[in-house]
Amino acid sequence: MEDVVTREWVSYVFDKYATRENAILNVQKALIKHPEAIDVRLRTDRGPQYHSEAFRESMKILGVKQEFIAVNTPEQNGHMESFHKTLKREYVWTRDFQSFQEASEAIQEAYIDYNQRRIHSSLGYMTPYEFLTRVKVTQHDG
Repeated sequence: MEDVVTREWVSYVFDKYATRENAILNVQKALIKHPEAIDVRLRTDRGPQYHSEAFRESMKILGVKQEFIAVNTPEQNGHMESFHKTLKREYVWTRDFQSFQEASEAIQEAYIDYNQRRIHSSLGYMTPYEFLTRVKVTQHDG
């Protein structure tokens, strides 16, 4: 899950399957990481895990407004499409994983690298964590 403003890779659940339970857990992890978040909106494709009654009800309970992109329009979720492209190109396709555990460890390393070391032109060539720190300092100073 990526924040479209800060470009932070907020949370993830690494598993072999994209289940509704994993999708719910991912949102819960994101909300725990950022308890200060208000008016949270989650834009997703129309995958079965996001369209399930369990997921939709969980989002209502968590206070997350769910938005669906139109069918066959990935450009409506361009930030996530770009994030997934970067994740694959820079962290997945460059490796030949021999086990699920090895892949899991690589994704954990990618998560840290993406947020703490990888600069983003859209953030003025800062990392997501540098940008978040600057935003928080500005909010407290203002």
